[in-house]
Amino acid sequence: MRFFAAGTAGCLLLALWASPASADAATPTTPVQPGEIVAHLARTIAWYRRVAAVEQSTQVTGDVLARDNAQRTAVRALQLSFDFARAAAPLAGADKPAGNTAAPATTRVQQAAAKAIERVASVEAQIAEVDATLATAKAATRSTLQARRKELLAELGIAKEIKEAMSQLRLFLSGQNKSGGADLLGLIDRLERTVPEATRTAQPAPALPAPPAVVGDEPAGIFALTSEVIALARSKDALIEALAETDTLRKSMDALRTPLVKDLTNAIKRSDSAAADSASQNVEQMDADRQEIEALTARFKRVTAALAPLREHGQQIEVARSSMIEQRNAVQQRYSSITNQLLFRVLALFGTIAVILLISELWRRGTFRYVQDGRRRKQFLLLRRVVVTCVVAVTVVLGLVNELGSLATYAGLLTAGLAVALQNVIASIVAYFFLIGRYGLRVGDRVTISGVTGDVVDIGLVRIYLMEMTGAGADLQATGRVVGFSNSVLFQPVALFRQMPGTDYVWHAVTITLVSSTNQELAQTKLMAAVDSVYEQYRERVEQQHAVFQRMVDMPLEPAKPEGRLRFTDAGLEFLARYPVETRQSSITDDRVVNALSEAITHEPLLVLAPSGAPKVQAA
Repeated sequence: MRFFAAGTAGCLLLALWASPASADAATPTTPVQPGEIVAHLARTIAWYRRVAAVEQSTQVTGDVLARDNAQRTAVRALQLSFDFARAAAPLAGADKPAGNTAAPATTRVQQAAAKAIERVASVEAQIAEVDATLATAKAATRSTLQARRKELLAELGIAKEIKEAMSQLRLFLSGQNKSGGADLLGLIDRLERTVPEATRTAQPAPALPAPPAVVGDEPAGIFALTSEVIALARSKDALIEALAETDTLRKSMDALRTPLVKDLTNAIKRSDSAAADSASQNVEQMDADRQEIEALTARFKRVTAALAPLREHGQQIEVARSSMIEQRNAVQQRYSSITNQLLFRVLALFGTIAVILLISELWRRGTFRYVQDGRRRKQFLLLRRVVVTCVVAVTVVLGLVNELGSLATYAGLLTAGLAVALQNVIASIVAYFFLIGRYGLRVGDRVTISGVTGDVVDIGLVRIYLMEMTGAGADLQATGRVVGFSNSVLFQPVALFRQMPGTDYVWHAVTITLVSSTNQELAQTKLMAAVDSVYEQYRERVEQQHAVFQRMVDMPLEPAKPEGRLRFTDAGLEFLARYPVETRQSSITDDRVVNALSEAITHEPLLVLAPSGAPKVQAA
């Protein structure tokens, strides 16, 4: 927006300075030129637009009165500038012919008008570019783009005003070239119509609305603080530029007032001199002195009529300047406060995250030091990752935003949608903690899920994987395939079978049929002795596992040991033995039991197998 103060406005001043009023510059009795008057009006209009735009964009708590006073003072200063222009028009010789010196000024004005038109087109192109970017911009940059668009709209308004003023001036100079006279009062009227606030009949400027509550009134997040810092920086820059333009306007006003005061002083001195010489003069000289004094009196009235509004015009500018200085100081103070608060927030956020990560590291080291069981250690480390991630996420969200009510509503709706869309995943994650619990599964356990039997290969957060086993009864072999199930199968009505927690053995049964005439007591003793002889080889390991299981369930259970019984069937006397076998050694143990039974029958003549009494092994 500096373009208007240094670009178009500069061309305007040069054009006006060399306007037809320069034809009267040779007249020593003309204290102010028409070009100077119009240039000061144009500069005052641009200054007023600047002040109005700054006051509308400045949002600082507690400065409502200063902003309202600055705007009202600017309106009053604008009105007084037009009062001065009308009062100074007779002094500028607006009713005298202008001569032919307007041609160069017309050329310069046309150039300035072309630049003003070019500037309007450039600003409109920038607004279109910002609108196109807004359509695809992210939420983080949308507020910056919207602020940029408002600034461009303000700049476009001033550009159009300058364009209109240049058009009016070009028409004015064009009329001068045709008529040979300067219509200064007509130009002043046309300039006044471009600023409705300058007319006395216009409605007074409404009081500025109170600014919205700033984030400092409540706990603020980093996003809100950053946005306010950017807005305050822009307001501070705008106020500094407005103050610089105010100083320029003051210099212009002083340049207009100096020749008027000088002309007024000369008139007083000339009047005193004429009055002092009247005693020694004849009648003709006295009449001439009288006429000169009357002319000086009329001129004195015109000069004082022009100086009065100009003096009040300067006072209003000073008042507006004081108000803007007050606002600038308030903005600077607020900017420093919010910057410190933002820095504290950022440091607090990073410090909190550092403390969380330190606790996480202590948790990890404590887990490796005090948890010796690999399965439990894995569970604690997984729980650590989940807890740390959630705490860090919540900390970051609370640090970045401050509208927790809206965030909670949004998070609630989002959570409800995710819960519906990911209900199976959520159920699997919940089931995972049941699967790894005290009575849960572990890698290596043999389980049966939905009719598929296999050894657990891996337990993931949402899925469990089995190495598939095939075969009938106790004869199970790996198929070489891995079967995956969702952990949510734990909540399904399908049963999940596994061995007892803390144990690695299952029960098998072997049946053998003897002839009906076999001695029952002898058969029971010999055959059970054969089974016990095999079981004795791994009895200690089974008892240790049984003890672990009993400590886990806290209930008395009979120790695992072989059991046998006899019963008569149509085929003869059937002997059934149940015995625990280690899962990984089940096939070898079954073979040993069958061999031991066969040897016992071979070495005892009284034990005779029935025709269909061969040993049969199956899972109990």
